[in-house]
Amino acid sequence: MIFKVTELGVLLTATLLPFLPTMALVGLMGVFSLRSGRLRSAVPVTLQWGGRTVHLTALHDSGNLLRDPVSGERVLVADASVAGRLLSLTEDQLRHPAETLTRQAAPGLRLIPYHAVGKEGAMLLAVRCDRSVVGHEKGRILVAFAPERLSRSGAYQALIGGTL
Repeated sequence: MIFKVTELGVLLTATLLPFLPTMALVGLMGVFSLRSGRLRSAVPVTLQWGGRTVHLTALHDSGNLLRDPVSGERVLVADASVAGRLLSLTEDQLRHPAETLTRQAAPGLRLIPYHAVGKEGAMLLAVRCDRSVVGHEKGRILVAFAPERLSRSGAYQALIGGTL
């Protein structure tokens, strides 16, 4: 079949028109990419602790399986910039979590064990927020702090797993 440009445009429009609502919904839900079978999307987050409020963006990563070993609940992992704004913790304090915990740098701190490539048996400092909003989900989420940035571009400052 040979189509003129205008006929092709009409054909493509007619073919894609039924899918426009779905395409718009996907666009509104966030930024998605499939990598290693994981679904990822950007999620707005608000954290409150000790009278401070921090607004940030989390990357919802279905491959992130970090959970609190005591309660089994999922853990939001935030980068060092969030720890600084929320708890006044430094990157050096985050790199030495056990030592920071013993010095009681902030009330309510605890350790969350995790493993990643090249980091078996590592620990992250964590605190339960007084209030949190992750997407549309309100509660008191447990936040663990990584001693470095999580996004090179700064597009997000935290990672969250599980379902939203």
